[in-house]
Amino acid sequence: MTAPLPPNAVNPVCFSQTLLDHDGLMTPVLVAQFGPLTVRQTEARHSETRFFRRSSIYQAASGAKILDAVLDISLPSLPLGFLAQLQDEDVLFGQLLSDFSIAVRIADRVLYQSHSRWGRRLTIYHSDTQAFICTVEELMAPDAQLWPLRLAV
Repeated sequence: MTAPLPPNAVNPVCFSQTLLDHDGLMTPVLVAQFGPLTVRQTEARHSETRFFRRSSIYQAASGAKILDAVLDISLPSLPLGFLAQLQDEDVLFGQLLSDFSIAVRIADRVLYQSHSRWGRRLTIYHSDTQAFICTVEELMAPDAQLWPLRLAV
């Protein structure tokens, strides 16, 4: 018989699912669990009104991949200068929203499992104006890879 986990413990088998199961930005959640992060943009393209970005987020200390992300962003809903900073490969989208003091509302969140990885899809809107900001798809690295990277809590 195994002992139950303490009330605040996270089951390592569904760790990434737990990280995704909230209606907020991923950046503060990941920083709290893994410390400083870096992002590598793997694809970017934009038109007059849209910016598409595919990227991966890594733990700065180890260089291990934490998450893959795909963003489809509405440019008219963002302030001047936002896109220029977002195109800098080492800028996390959630951090940039925070830096620009953009309050957001998460909607249409769906969690899913793809093989050994957990992911979520969602839509982000401005909290104040309800303007559409973007759709996001986030796919966590496998739990076995993530669990050892956690900071001592």
